[in-house]
Amino acid sequence: MKLLAIGFIVGSVAVTGAHAAPIRVEAVAPATVGVGDPIAYTVVVRFPASTVDPASLQIFADTGPFTQIGPTTTTRRSEGDAVVVTLEQRLACLDLPCAPADQAARIRLPVAYAAARLRSGRGASTGRGNLVTIAVAPRVSHADVHAVTPTYRQETALPVADGRAARLVAPFGFATAASALVALALALVALRPRSHPPAPEPELARAVRLLRESATRPVPDRRRAADFVGRAAASAGSHALADDASHLAWSARAPGPSGTAAFADRVEETEQ
Repeated sequence: MKLLAIGFIVGSVAVTGAHAAPIRVEAVAPATVGVGDPIAYTVVVRFPASTVDPASLQIFADTGPFTQIGPTTTTRRSEGDAVVVTLEQRLACLDLPCAPADQAARIRLPVAYAAARLRSGRGASTGRGNLVTIAVAPRVSHADVHAVTPTYRQETALPVADGRAARLVAPFGFATAASALVALALALVALRPRSHPPAPEPELARAVRLLRESATRPVPDRRRAADFVGRAAASAGSHALADDASHLAWSARAPGPSGTAAFADRVEETEQ
């Protein structure tokens, strides 16, 4: 679609006459946003209706590394002889190309374009917008990220055993393993008629439980737990809860213990 858009614009420039009616394009976006914050990227196009065909207008507004999180809306109004068309997109930084590191990442969006046929049928008129740069600021400082050990980290590898200790422990280990196998077999025989596999804990319920537990731990743990609730709520189709959880996780103001516990209560009440 981007290649077709560029081709149309280049062709329009080639056939536009010397007295073609100008199309003015203005792009507007916030100067600074946080990671995951929804923003509005607006492109306003103005042109005279007496010389330009409004029905043929095409607007090209590439969002670059930002992700579109909502439908595109287009409105049109008249101001005397001029027609004003406004295109708005809801965006957010949800991927690595726009994510900041230690400092804010300055992202320059591709320049917006507009093109339309002239009513005379002798070519087309085009317009080129202004440069738009958005600074994406990190939510947590570099020092805070590396100062806290993640709570959910698990050790998956055993340390290398000393040779002498292994020789001394081996007989006791074999005896213990044999006893454990006998005990396990007896337990299986005794419990098999009435044993039932435990029902798996739903993902959202597990996320809420971890969020409630994080109220007594440091702020980075609360942010990670709230983000987990947001992803679980989105998977369950609760997009409003997902947005609120993401705001709690990555807002500039650190989530407090009481606010974290209150949000966990709210999620449980909503899902009941």
